[in-house]
Amino acid sequence: MDSKKPKALIVGAGIAGLAAAWWLRKAGWDAAVVERSPAVRDGGYMMSLSGPGLETIKRMGLFDKVSEVAHRLRENIMHDQRGHEMLRLQYEDFHGGTEGTAICRGDLARVLREALPDDAVRYGETVTEITADDGEDKVHATLSSGEKLTVDLLIGADGIRSSIRDRFWKGEDCLEQLGYSYAAYDIAFAKKLQADCVSFNCPGYLATVYSLGEDQKAALHIWRNPQAGPQDRENKMEAVHKIGANGPALVTEVVAPFETASSLVIDDLTMVTLKRWSKGRVLLLGDSAHCLTLISGQGACMAVASAEILASELMKTNNDVAKALANHEKRLRPVIQSLQAHTRKIAPVYIPAGALKYHLRNLFLRAMPYSWIVSWYKKSATGEIDLTQALKD
Repeated sequence: MDSKKPKALIVGAGIAGLAAAWWLRKAGWDAAVVERSPAVRDGGYMMSLSGPGLETIKRMGLFDKVSEVAHRLRENIMHDQRGHEMLRLQYEDFHGGTEGTAICRGDLARVLREALPDDAVRYGETVTEITADDGEDKVHATLSSGEKLTVDLLIGADGIRSSIRDRFWKGEDCLEQLGYSYAAYDIAFAKKLQADCVSFNCPGYLATVYSLGEDQKAALHIWRNPQAGPQDRENKMEAVHKIGANGPALVTEVVAPFETASSLVIDDLTMVTLKRWSKGRVLLLGDSAHCLTLISGQGACMAVASAEILASELMKTNNDVAKALANHEKRLRPVIQSLQAHTRKIAPVYIPAGALKYHLRNLFLRAMPYSWIVSWYKKSATGEIDLTQALKD
């Protein structure tokens, strides 16, 4: 690390951590990332980059790189539990004429990693000891390699199971279970789809299959799970097989080989709700601070936008860390709270709990004019607020 620059240690080389490293370096900081995994993690679900997240990517000069690995999704055909078509949703209408791009989470992380110097990320490395006493202007950390670092800011960007949050926010009940589990993975699947994206919705269950190319597909399953919480991976795999076996033929075909997918991610839909995202010189960023879940569709956008806001506030305050962290939270918190509140509302609509609610929802979708449905989906994606305007300085 450069002894003349303020220093930050970032734990976690996901989207939030890599974006934070890029923006802090641009702000004149020496930022190093440590990551437990041996490389950028593959897989993850398909997501949309739009609004403030996409604008941040452009200001980083990465839009062309993102476009190279992005997927153009034109249409989503939604089916009921019998495989009958319910709705065709055009993504161009969904975005309302605004710019947006679809990208796999792992691909976005890879683009961000390649935008950093080779020595910016230390893979296969963890933090074993941290000392961050109240009132001190430094954080002392020991890495698993034995190296000791003294930094001006420690950032926990290590996801929803954050070890940094467990250390400094110990005892705070911040994990809000939405009552759903999910599985996302890529598979080699040659069968041609009806459209770029096809969805099958049953009571308590949603399956979506995306086309990533001629013989490559990505799948996402979300199902109601009242026992959501710590469970072993095998139980969730069994649940996906059980639900898939009772679904449409395409879902059964896709589920059959999913256990062999190297990109498999399987977990619960859990939001993180904390009263504060920073304590002294320790800051949580991205999912570790305020996980939105994939229901909101804004997690990655908020992660990269949050990193830019942090760097902006550090520059404006001449690296007054306490003031910058307070300003960062003041600007971002209203947006996050709105998105989380909206997530609680729309999850039961996307995946109705029982047969009655499921059939009423389907009748509603079939009876509504298409323009009303588009308007509802657009509001669902933004939490009924203008995210770009809300995050402006």
